[in-house]
This record gives sequence, C-alpha cells and structure tokens, in this order.
Amino acid sequence: MSKTRINNQKFEVRKMLNRVLKTTSGALMLSVATMANAETVQLNSLDGGMTLTGELIDFDGANYELRTVVGTITVDAFKVECIGEACPSRNEGPVEYGISGSSRLVDVLFADLTTQFGEEIGGTALRSEEEGVDKLLLRNELGEFLAEVSLMGGDSADGIKQLVDGNSALAVTTRPAQPDELASASQAGLGDITTSENEKIFALDGLVVITSQSNQLRAVAEQDLARIFSGAISNWSQIGGPDAPIQLYMRAPESGTALVFNDLIMNPVGATYASDTSFFETDTELAAAVASDPLGIGIISLASADEAKVLAIRGVCGIQVPATPFTIKTEEYPLSRRLYAYTGKTAPAQLNRFMQFLESEKAQETIDASGFVSLGESLQGPNEQGLRYLGAVMPTDAEVTLKQLQEMSAELSGADRSSITFRFAFGSSRLDTRAQDDIRRLASLLAKEETTNKELLLIGYTDSVGAGGSNRSLSQQRAKQVSNALLQAAPTNSLDGLTIRTLGYGEISPLSCNDTENGRRINRRVEVWLRDVVTTSQ
Repeated sequence: MSKTRINNQKFEVRKMLNRVLKTTSGALMLSVATMANAETVQLNSLDGGMTLTGELIDFDGANYELRTVVGTITVDAFKVECIGEACPSRNEGPVEYGISGSSRLVDVLFADLTTQFGEEIGGTALRSEEEGVDKLLLRNELGEFLAEVSLMGGDSADGIKQLVDGNSALAVTTRPAQPDELASASQAGLGDITTSENEKIFALDGLVVITSQSNQLRAVAEQDLARIFSGAISNWSQIGGPDAPIQLYMRAPESGTALVFNDLIMNPVGATYASDTSFFETDTELAAAVASDPLGIGIISLASADEAKVLAIRGVCGIQVPATPFTIKTEEYPLSRRLYAYTGKTAPAQLNRFMQFLESEKAQETIDASGFVSLGESLQGPNEQGLRYLGAVMPTDAEVTLKQLQEMSAELSGADRSSITFRFAFGSSRLDTRAQDDIRRLASLLAKEETTNKELLLIGYTDSVGAGGSNRSLSQQRAKQVSNALLQAAPTNSLDGLTIRTLGYGEISPLSCNDTENGRRINRRVEVWLRDVVTTSQ
C-alpha cells in the first residue's frame, strides 16, 4: 500500500476517532475486524480513553501500523501500550542518549525543542544538572521515564566526534559533515551519515558581518571580505570608513562558522587569517567584543548578532543583499548556511520520533523564535522582488535578450514567489538533500490548501556556463523534473484542481552576478511561484 494511501486513510480515521471521542463519555472500546487467522494486537491509550485492536503490520520504534477494515492506521507508540503476542519487545526503563554539537544549538534551541517534544508525546521534559552536565528527563502521560537526554554543547566538530565515539546519538552542526568526519563515522560502524535517513536539514541560518553600532558603514563588498580578514585591507578608509585600523574578530578555526566562512570566502582565493585576528570560542563572546569596539568587524551567526550592527553584503556586481529570513530561505543571501542533524544507522526509538517532530509546525515556530530561520514557506509578491529585476539587467556574461526578460516579467506579473527553492547536487541532475525534503513539504502544503483556480509556476534557471540556448532547454528539463517529483509526492487527487506549468529561463537569474565569484550554485535552481487564475464569463 502506498504511503500516499496510508496518509489519506490515517487522516480520515483520525477524524472519525475524534468525532467518537467527543461524543462518548468514559472509556471507549473500538474493535476492528481484521484478516482471518492474522495475529492481532491491542493498543491501549495511556489515559485509558481508547482501545484499538488490529493486525500489526509494522513497528519502527516510534509508530505502530495496524491494518483494519477502514485502512491502515498509524499510532504513536509513545502514547499507547501494546498488548498481545505479536507486540514487539520494548526496552524496559528509560533510554539514555546525548545531543552534541554547536553550543547555541544544543544548550538553547534543542533544549527548548526537547521540552516541547515531551509535551508533544503527552508527557513532560524536566531539566536537571548532574555533575556539570545538563540533562532532560522525558516522561510519558503516566509519569514514567522514557529517556534521559544529555545536552553536550561545544562546536560542530565536537558534536560529530561525540557521535562517532558513541557518546551521543544526535549531532547538530552549523555546517555539513566533512570528508574526514564521514570516514571516521563509517569506520566506527555508523554507516553513511549523509543518507536521507541519517542527515536532516532542520533549519537555516546566515553568517553576517557585524560592527559596532557607532560604525557609519552600512554595507561591505563580498569580494573585500577575504582581503579584510587576511589583512590585505587593514584600514577602514579603504572600504569607505574612517582613517583607522580595522580590528578583526572571528570564531575559532574549528567552529562551524569559521568552516563555512572559509569555504565561501577565504578558501576560493587562497586567503588565510591575519596574524592579529582575535578568535573566540562562542558567538556570545564575539558579538560582545565587536559591539564594544568602534573599529571592530566580525563574522557571526545572524541568530547571535545581539547588540552588534549587521552590514549588508554588496555582491560582485554592486547589488546589496540584506540578511532576511526570505533571502536566507531562498539562499540568495551570499552567506546563507544550512543547519544539520546527524544520527547513526541505529538510534533510540524516542530519538527517531524526535527527528520527525523537528519537521512539525510547532518545532519550526520555535526555530524562528530562537533567531534562526525555519524551513516554513514564506511568500513575496512581485513588488518585493526588485533585486530579481535589478540582477537580471546588470552587465554579466549571461546570454540574455530583452525579449526573454519581457517574457519572464509578463509570466511573473500577479504571482507570488515562494521561499521554497529547489537546487541540485553540485555537478548532478539529482535534487540535493534539502530539495528532497522540500518536495514533500510543498506537496503537503498544497494538499492542505484549496488549489482550484490556482496556477503553480515551476521556473528553472541555470548558470552561464555553456551556450545560452542549451542552458534554457536544461532549465526547462529541471523544472519538469521538479514537477514530476511533486506529483509523485502529493497525496492522491490532492492537486487535481491545480494547474502546474513548467518554464525555463536559462541564464536569466536574479543575483546571478553574485553567484559566480566563489562557484556558488544559487542560480542552478527551480523557483516556485503561485497565482490565482482569473476566469471570466462569456
């Protein structure tokens, strides 16, 4: 039975159960006939309000799947007790595991998310400290311990090392796992931690350039950043500021912030940090130092900027791109980055359920509130897409005609752009990790909305490498590929009222002049636009 079918049946059964529960006092017994001679189990809700009997067809450690005459029902394993010979064995007593990685993620964000997860499963998460280690104790509805979670903050490298060494079950990082870390994980028996089952992009962030509020500078050129932090530019007057020396502040070299900044800015031009650069172990320390130094400049997470002034980044063709949730979600802000969660090939059942929770609306709202950027969809109208048209007409090596620009402008008139933007693995036609998750996310969003008289535009773009005509054909193919994946992921018949069009505009790309400096892949993508279809009577 397909997952789409299961999801539809699951939703309908939940509605039926909710209606019954609302109209019945006391305990409810729901007995469902199953296939002849099949082993059955009984699931009792922990609050005693419901009993469900059916054929157990799957258990993944977090959910039971039962086959019934009304379809396959998925039940949260942490909210019920399973009775019957076919019930899978469960570990007795609480499970202990650790969450390791970036301090700001572990000690703040994931502490909050784990607490909310406790509420999600009908229980609680109590925070305590033992021998200097923060712990969260998860309880179910009956007050029984489910798990003891240790919060092991450090940096991204620490997080993956703790996972490899077996001291944690979940590593959260501000950059992707490095080749040597992947090799260590494989040698430790964790398998490939970059598979879709083990690697999850749970949020986004932007590295920002910060100065003191007293600094009059508003923006800094992207191509100047490497020269600034290498010491080639050492006076503020060289970048439009006062005649005074620049004081450099940076996160420790092994931090996720430093590794991402190196990959995007320093390494492509072979730059190394100036000898007088001050390095800090935490974002909090760095932000405080820069905010109090009128001549200081630093690189930090947007979520940690605090009292410091954030500068816009001016791309190689002169367009300033601010760090906003929308530009970070679309990854058009030059220093956007993804936040990762890694597990091994085996993980506690509670942790698997927690990983599912990270995708929930409640978890994503918490991510936004923490200062990081959620994966939730945002929309912008054409009037808010001024950078798109400015970038498209700036002088570049892209093969673009006025007719093509006019055609694109006409198509986008009256449409809203979604922040969901699909990208492809470097040098490949395969959708990257985030795009694969976003396919399911967009399919779910569209399935929940009324799409009759709606038109979805999937618009492909390429870089300027190769012939313009071939690139336009390639961009059309990529848009069609996304359309096929979306239709496959959507619940049956859920998009019947939606018109889907695939378009390709090749090398026309907003901010494309910002893409080529460091080989970024921003313009090798498929954008999502949505608009109302206006019908007129004859």
